[in-house]
Amino acid sequence: MASIHSEYHRFISHLMQREVHDDVRRLAHLILNHLQPLSEVGSARRGRSTRLAPLAVTHLAQIPVAYGGDAGGPEAGPALGRLHQLEVGPFRGFMRQETFDLSHDITLVYGANGTGKSSFCEALELAMLGTISEAQVKRVDQRNYCNNARLRRHVAPVLSVRGADEVEVVQPKESEYRFCFIEKNRLDDFARIAARTPGDQRQLIATLFGVDQFSEFVRGFNPLLDQDLMLIGAQASQLAQRRLQLANSEQTITDYPQKIAGIEALEHALAQRMSPGATYLGCVEWLLGTPQQQGRLPYVQAQLDAVPPAIHEVTQAKLQALLAESYRLQGLWQESSGQLASRAGEVSYAKLYEAVLALADGATACPACGTGLANVAQDPFAKARAGLEQLAQLADLQQHEASLRTQLSEAVRGLWDEMRRVLAVAANICPAELQAAGLPVLPATAAGNWLGAWVDVERCAWNALLQIAEIIGRMDAQAREVHDQRGTLAQERDRLDLYRLEIERLRTMRTTADQELAAARQTVALFDEVNRELIQAVAAEVPVVAHHQRIKAAYDSFLPEIQAYLAALPGALLQGLGEQARNLYNAFNRGDPPSDLLHALWLPVAENGKIEVEFAGEPGVRYDALIVFSEGHIKCLGLAILLAKNIAQGCPVVIFDDVVNAIDDDHRDGIWRTFFEDGLLDGKQVILTSHAEEFLHRIQQELGAQRSAAIKRYKFLPHNGEHELRVDTAPPTKNYVLLAQQALADDEKREALRQARPALESLTDRIWIWLGRRTDGRIELKLGGPRSPWELNNKCAKLRSAVNRTTHQYAGSTEIVVALDRLLGIGPGSIEWGYLNSGVHDSQRDHEFDRATVRTIVESVTALDAALEALITR
Repeated sequence: MASIHSEYHRFISHLMQREVHDDVRRLAHLILNHLQPLSEVGSARRGRSTRLAPLAVTHLAQIPVAYGGDAGGPEAGPALGRLHQLEVGPFRGFMRQETFDLSHDITLVYGANGTGKSSFCEALELAMLGTISEAQVKRVDQRNYCNNARLRRHVAPVLSVRGADEVEVVQPKESEYRFCFIEKNRLDDFARIAARTPGDQRQLIATLFGVDQFSEFVRGFNPLLDQDLMLIGAQASQLAQRRLQLANSEQTITDYPQKIAGIEALEHALAQRMSPGATYLGCVEWLLGTPQQQGRLPYVQAQLDAVPPAIHEVTQAKLQALLAESYRLQGLWQESSGQLASRAGEVSYAKLYEAVLALADGATACPACGTGLANVAQDPFAKARAGLEQLAQLADLQQHEASLRTQLSEAVRGLWDEMRRVLAVAANICPAELQAAGLPVLPATAAGNWLGAWVDVERCAWNALLQIAEIIGRMDAQAREVHDQRGTLAQERDRLDLYRLEIERLRTMRTTADQELAAARQTVALFDEVNRELIQAVAAEVPVVAHHQRIKAAYDSFLPEIQAYLAALPGALLQGLGEQARNLYNAFNRGDPPSDLLHALWLPVAENGKIEVEFAGEPGVRYDALIVFSEGHIKCLGLAILLAKNIAQGCPVVIFDDVVNAIDDDHRDGIWRTFFEDGLLDGKQVILTSHAEEFLHRIQQELGAQRSAAIKRYKFLPHNGEHELRVDTAPPTKNYVLLAQQALADDEKREALRQARPALESLTDRIWIWLGRRTDGRIELKLGGPRSPWELNNKCAKLRSAVNRTTHQYAGSTEIVVALDRLLGIGPGSIEWGYLNSGVHDSQRDHEFDRATVRTIVESVTALDAALEALITR
């Protein structure tokens, strides 16, 4: 089938008719010149572009625009005539030269698997197409593939044709002969792809027509070559970057006055916020200071950094209140103590009563005298309870007195603590005044009668302590004023610090602007000097970049062209085949119910299109063929499409490479009848290879003796250990009529009858089938018993009567009746008819067969075969 090379030549021919730039044609020719290495890699890891880009850089400018055509194309020689013979070997399985006569209308090549049929077909493929598709699929070098494995060499097969005057050697013309081959592998792959996902089915038509390798080749192109080309020079990029910096520098110089003006405007606005009417410089000096004068912000910060005076919270009022509270509690305590002392005698009774009640639990006698409680004058426990109730006020008084004593102690401790704190503060902040006061020594603890020394003698010491407290209070007032001023200073410091940050920002902006100006002036001044070598390198790089840009433009235009060609390829291959393919499909499936045959067939016109069918039983309803068809029907459809293409192209030869073995048994009858009975292949030479011996046997029977005699047969035999192909160039015919004629000519009467019986069985079966299709096919046969076989003579007699009734409708039936009359004219009791009826060919016979009778039988069978062939073909 089509190779990448041949299909690519057709693409270039198509490209020559397109309005494209000459560089696109140059790139197409460049790819043609390096087709093999480019086809070995695809788009993965940018393999294709990595190989193509260097080739384009080196050779594109020198590639011619004109297309010289394919050396193996139609212009290489005359059209294919009638095949004459094939000389092959050593080649593949052939170790020595074999010559095959291909001059007949039909050539049958059969033999078991592995006997060499594929080598025979590959020899034809190489001779007619120049390539072997299987070698390309397996990615094997074609020379190595053609070598005989043991001889390790090969001789190119020679195929000759008989022209008008002489025998000529066929020159490979893939474009002319590509559709002469119909291969089993194509049908198998076609059916397999049909079972895959829709994404995989895009290869369906490409696989069927053998352009799947070209399809994969086209998909192997990367979308862009950019990554493998120098579209922007490295030096130019670097210079452009530097020129961008130069432009930025020039812009910086131009923008400097405006930038400074903007900074000055911000400075003026800040000065007006700080002090309306003042200058910016004056505000900066006032805020931050100068070497001669401290600024306001450092001054305020220094005030805030100083340690603030402590506030001791010492007052005369607090001391007086603590002393007054101590006196008050002392008075209350002394009063309560006096009341308690007046009733001190009652306390013992209270303790006694409590002790008595403690013994009351479970007691039965007086705890004092032991007298039983029933005999005492007064119950001691009841008396104790009554006494305690009367002494409840005394208990309350005792508790009150204890509480006052505790409160007094706490009040005195509080006074002592405050006096101690005042003395400690005075010793720190006014030690002179403290020493001058001559105050008594305050004990280490608050216990004891220490307060008298402070309040006796008209409270002199106490008053002096109050004077000290007043001095501390005045100092606290001054400290509070200082603390209040710190809050105001902190607020001022925060406000001034914001001004400072703004000034720093403006200073930074001005410094940055000045630095940028200096750098920009230096860049502009030194640019040409610094970049002299780079500028020279860029000048040298310009034509290289321009060349790479040219390659990019050519590739960007080339890729859509070849992709569009591939997308349109299924439509071009299938154009006008729909009706013929439908008729062939229906012929292949003539045994199916009429409703299952196709009413219409739509073949895809684009790569991802569907094959749609409309059944005779459901007109108007379209189905996706790949969904509704079985695998066997899909193969029949593929075969119908390929055969339709062969017929449409007017190919003088059709080579079926093991095709029938790809089809299930149910369809083989329809297929061979389509090939040889329907007249579609009339005028074509047919070469059919198969290992289905029974299939070829059936063909030879039902083609009739005349056509079977014209068939050329080759049988490939299994080797006997020498690994050399064995070819029987003249195997005996399988047609029973021809075998009977040969036996008669050799005067082998028994053999003639032995071959005449199956011939007669086959012919009468075919007559019966013909009757069933044209009229009522029912006949009555007589049997001698329930297990007795029917006699062939009886069958012939019944068929003769049935056919005789059709002679007025079918003119050809008269010859059948005449032939049957001649057969039946031999007495049914003759030993010859006995032999034909019984089918027992090895039995002992007492009499010899009559030569004349045997001749009559053979001639009648021959006449019956010829009449039936004429009747069927009319």
